[in-house]
Amino acid sequence: MTKVDKTELIRLERDGSVGILRFLQSDKRNPYSIAFAEELVTQLHAAERDDTIRAVVMTGGDHFSSGGDLVGFQSEITKGARATSEMIDEVHEGGRAAYRFRKPLISAVCGVAYGAGLSLALSADIVVAAEDARLCEVFARVGGCPDTGSSWLLQQRAGAGVARMLVLTGREIDGRTAKDLRVVEECVPADQVEARALDTAREIARHPMFGVQTAKRVMRAAAECGYLEALDIERDAQSILLCAHDFPEAMKAFSEKRKPEFKDR
Repeated sequence: MTKVDKTELIRLERDGSVGILRFLQSDKRNPYSIAFAEELVTQLHAAERDDTIRAVVMTGGDHFSSGGDLVGFQSEITKGARATSEMIDEVHEGGRAAYRFRKPLISAVCGVAYGAGLSLALSADIVVAAEDARLCEVFARVGGCPDTGSSWLLQQRAGAGVARMLVLTGREIDGRTAKDLRVVEECVPADQVEARALDTAREIARHPMFGVQTAKRVMRAAAECGYLEALDIERDAQSILLCAHDFPEAMKAFSEKRKPEFKDR
């Protein structure tokens, strides 16, 4: 497999308290290679360790990602099932890191988001798509099945019926249709996508970070369990926040009719 300089794949930039994970091979439609997945993990970990970064936007510029690097994967596939399974796990590490990212994560999707590229976009908390973006669960077209988490992520967002339709047909949809089907949260003209994603990230970043991170964790955990379990998850998390962090200051400020002075800024 051809060695790739990972610094040419993804760059972590800053816009105040918002981090921007910028995919750098838009001219090649940002193929989701093993090297890309490895660098994605590295940069997400760097953003997570930096306490001055409070939310992150992922963007591929003109194209989010065309999906799996089928040409690059061939050398591993020819080695047999075990090597193929290990390769897929390496690719999946990128999605795992994005889904487990503790801070708010927003995808800004222009151009193509195919296969693993769509999975990566859907692993974020919020997806902002261009009206003319091209989203596709392409796996059926190439004789494969969903991977990189799309079988679960798509059903979580759009429901089982829509997910099956998109996966089994391999149908390409634009950003407007994706919004109508609840695959993405927002849809705007292409030249406004990154700005809208950044505005949303800044809106989130204004809130106390520990509370936001806890809210994200609670929402994710509650989505994967039943109602009564969700109540227990909320109780345990909220008990900590109400007693020990910025909420007491919010209550005091409310009673004193002033703006709260949060510590977690």
